[in-house]
Amino acid sequence: MADSRELLALFLPILFLYFVLGTTTAGVMPRFGEVASEELADATTMPPPPLPPPAIGHFNVSDSSTGVRCILVQMGVQFKIQYDSKDGDTKMADFQLSPYADDSGSCVDGQGLAAILLQWPLSDEGPNYQFTLSFKKDTEASEFHLNDIVLNYNLTEDDFPDANETNAIKTVEIHDIQGTFSAPLGQSYKCRTEQTVQIGNVATINFVGVQLQPFEVKGDVFDEPKVCSEDMVTTPAPTTRPAPPLPPPTVGHFNVTDPNSGAMCILVSLGLQFKIQYDSRDGDAHLADFQLSPQADVGGECDNGQGEASILMRWPLGADDKAPYTLALVFTKSRNTFSLTGLVFNYNLTADDFPDANDTQKTITMNDLKDQFSAPVGQSYKCETEQTLQDGTVATLNFVGVQLQPFEVKENSFGAPRVCSEDLTTTPRPPGPSTTAYMPLPIPGDWKVTNSSGMVCMRVKASVQFKVKYYKTDGTMEQTDLTVPPHINATGTCAGATGNSASLVLAWDNLYTVTIKFSKDIGTDSTSFKLNNIQVEYTVNADGFPECRDCGTNVRASNLTVNAYHGKVGRALTCTTPMVIPVDTNVTMKIAELEAQPFGIGRDGQFGETDQCPQDGTPSDGGTSGGTIALAVCLTLFVVIAIGVTCFFYRKKKSQYQSI
Repeated sequence: MADSRELLALFLPILFLYFVLGTTTAGVMPRFGEVASEELADATTMPPPPLPPPAIGHFNVSDSSTGVRCILVQMGVQFKIQYDSKDGDTKMADFQLSPYADDSGSCVDGQGLAAILLQWPLSDEGPNYQFTLSFKKDTEASEFHLNDIVLNYNLTEDDFPDANETNAIKTVEIHDIQGTFSAPLGQSYKCRTEQTVQIGNVATINFVGVQLQPFEVKGDVFDEPKVCSEDMVTTPAPTTRPAPPLPPPTVGHFNVTDPNSGAMCILVSLGLQFKIQYDSRDGDAHLADFQLSPQADVGGECDNGQGEASILMRWPLGADDKAPYTLALVFTKSRNTFSLTGLVFNYNLTADDFPDANDTQKTITMNDLKDQFSAPVGQSYKCETEQTLQDGTVATLNFVGVQLQPFEVKENSFGAPRVCSEDLTTTPRPPGPSTTAYMPLPIPGDWKVTNSSGMVCMRVKASVQFKVKYYKTDGTMEQTDLTVPPHINATGTCAGATGNSASLVLAWDNLYTVTIKFSKDIGTDSTSFKLNNIQVEYTVNADGFPECRDCGTNVRASNLTVNAYHGKVGRALTCTTPMVIPVDTNVTMKIAELEAQPFGIGRDGQFGETDQCPQDGTPSDGGTSGGTIALAVCLTLFVVIAIGVTCFFYRKKKSQYQSI
């Protein structure tokens, strides 16, 4: 027994260090990922450290025919799911909704229901999680409420370690919910306080920072909120005079230098305002409001050879080389594109910025940010419009005047900027062109995507055009037409035997790239597919955009909730009728003469049996309709000829009788 206690005393410190240091963000030096260690709750079971509050995601659903927003949702969600392990024990999985989950759904239907579907993480094998919220409109009471919740989840090793059924798909659901997330029609529902929905004894779902509006949406902004009763009770009125609002943050210019070459390897210009909620000694909730110093001390790490780079900013720096605030930004590059993927902020609750605070030190960690501040490697990302990152209900970080480049900096200067879409759409626009007519359609392209074995796995034939708005040098807005050349080669990704998505990538002239993504309808029968994602990347140039004001600017437009061209897996879909699809406020896409089979195409690359889209009218059946029409025409001609011959002989016979 004594030997057992000695072994336990030997291994507990090692296990403690493993769990604490195992959460350090890759690419960030230990000192700016440090978190004050907490006492282990149970030294014998060693539970994993609790997750931070879920990050707030912003999601929406648009009408597939008009492109108009019909559902707005803002929330963070934490899931706690019971499952059985291989040794028969019951364990608890703890994971969160990704704030960058793919959003799709349906607007209000004939039964007064509207739904949003959130899927994450996206991959060629399909998402691990699908979370559906369905809302019901009560026209008599003139209000709405959350009616159904469905969660499909995959028992992955990461979130369900040692699960008895590895990679099995499970579902928890609850229907006919009453009185939850309810508000009058024409308003939004808002609740900062955590809201919990229990589904049997299997699942607990915690919602935080909720604001949603599933009906009567006007644009991209929530209407007046109905605030939940919990917020009314738990948020006391301020007991001290509010501090005057701070001026907009000053933009600072920061850089990291390669210690070997002395050249700058990371360039960052930005202003940053922090709004952080904290508890005072008397239990009240307060809000600290402060800014990144433009004179912050800078450190960091250039590209580490694994596609990661980081910059560290500390302020104000004391005589002991310590600072109460430390901000680390972590960037990664993948497939010639970089983005901000991690953020760590260590802060002391100083008396100046956090008066009467109950705590002394805190850390905010945001991981898996993915598409934030993204641009091609060798270029810079630029956005004058305010950009916001949120960490649950605790912290809001507002970035302004952003320009950054963490990889392949040349001559200590920013590369050509990729301008965020907000900068392109928020500038007041003069009246645009009077016509929206497209140019004559080109001949259809015939594009094939092959797998790693060289076999055709997807084929698409179509005529594709775009209309793109841009500014001329005189400040007026113009509209240009872009046509996808029919003879360019295609690349993309195949779905494989078990995958649920496939993509077609068309690029030409080193200026334009179009990605069209199809996905299976997961959660139903998985036998149907749809076009659900369009992304367009282009460089504004003098040839395609005459007299362009922003020549050389790289722009990306996307629509992740297209919901068009519904077909059957293993069959081809044809649709000759042109369809115009909004990509964003500046870009629309026109597709015509479509024939597509993204899933289950034959090895020879030939289309399978064909279905016709509803826009073309009644589907043809192997040429039967054409044959029927031809037969009808022939019968009509036969009848006309027969009547003519009969009349001829009748008159001849009559004239013979009269002559007698």
